[in-house]
Amino acid sequence: MPNFKIIQDVADQARIKIYGSENAALVTENGGYLSVTAPVGGFSITAPTNGLLVTASAEGLSVTGPANGLIVTAPASGLSVTAPTNGLLVTASAEGLSVTGPANGLIVTAPASGLSVTAPTNGLLVTASAEGLSVTGPANGLIVTAPSTGLSVTPPTGGLLITSDGLAVVSTLSTTDVTEAKTGLIDIAGSPSETYRVLGVATYSFGLVNEATSDPNAQATAQLQLSPDGVVWFSDSAAVTLSPNTATGLVSGIFLKYARVYYAAVNAASAVDLTIFFQGQSS
Repeated sequence: MPNFKIIQDVADQARIKIYGSENAALVTENGGYLSVTAPVGGFSITAPTNGLLVTASAEGLSVTGPANGLIVTAPASGLSVTAPTNGLLVTASAEGLSVTGPANGLIVTAPASGLSVTAPTNGLLVTASAEGLSVTGPANGLIVTAPSTGLSVTPPTGGLLITSDGLAVVSTLSTTDVTEAKTGLIDIAGSPSETYRVLGVATYSFGLVNEATSDPNAQATAQLQLSPDGVVWFSDSAAVTLSPNTATGLVSGIFLKYARVYYAAVNAASAVDLTIFFQGQSS
């Protein structure tokens, strides 16, 4: 192509030139690669004052969040993380931060201002192990020790209900002890003692003492009587004779609502001083 003077005289005219909007050619390096040079008042990247400064290596910048970790996107003004004054400072490892509650334990989420746990003055301080919190009562039940200012248990208005397969509750025994003194007794026909309502009394008996000491003929007879209604009476035992200065007891083998002692003098000329004791207990 010898006739093309444009190539023979100025070979540079055969190149393709790219111009910007200012009709100025882009600069290339000796190897032919495009070279970008920031103008004097041009492109500038400055990290924010309280933010994050990232310097990319020669191979370029690559940020990849961990598979199970934490991805943080900084706001326009940069990322600032400050632990609360009384709170919790957590530093994540290179693999990322993973918090897993124990299988049988306690998960605590701290509020925005941090987590503060204070045991009460007279209360209970519990420290959980890494495996979680487990509270086990002693082998033979639960031991509760009240502090000096501590535990107050008030039963409900209608009393206290206790349910247990093996709890024995023993109440205080309710006892009865009544004494009757029959002095100067000369009635040989006989008379009954006071009537005792024994319903609700589990065990009872009558004790009889002939207090006469000077007259050997001052004898008395006595026998136990029972009644279902306090009107109809029958003798539960044969009459016993008490000589002076002797004693005996009467115990019923039949349970009815009312009981009494029927007593009499043996000799009207010999006065008897007879004392009758009624004693019983609820259980």
